Amino acid sequence: MKKTAEQLQVELDREIAYTRKVNDKNARLMEENKELKKRLAECEQELSKIKRQVGEHTWRKAGRKRIASKKIAARVLELSGQGLSQAKIAVKIADEFNMKIKRTTVGEIVRGNYKLPDAD
Repeated sequence: MKKTAEQLQVELDREIAYTRKVNDKNARLMEENKELKKRLAECEQELSKIKRQVGEHTWRKAGRKRIASKKIAARVLELSGQGLSQAKIAVKIADEFNMKIKRTTVGEIVRGNYKLPDAD
């Protein structure tokens, strides 16, 4: 059955209305997408600032936890100044502070390569 010109016009008008509705929704979504991208960029900048302030590893709490406090490091340097070996210093620290510390950690403290924890 052939459609009349009026029926075709009605279908065409319906399609045009639907297309406009879809285009409007698409435009709103694109605008929302722009706003979200802008907000994401702001959040990434803020996160980058935070990471620089506290350091990437500290921020993630990754890596080994530091066992030597500032007090222990000061005592290690004091004993090193007295001429004790790293192994003897490690034993002495273990006795004084009732904690195990490795000779290599003592060496790092003496050389200044040991990053002390922020909290004591």
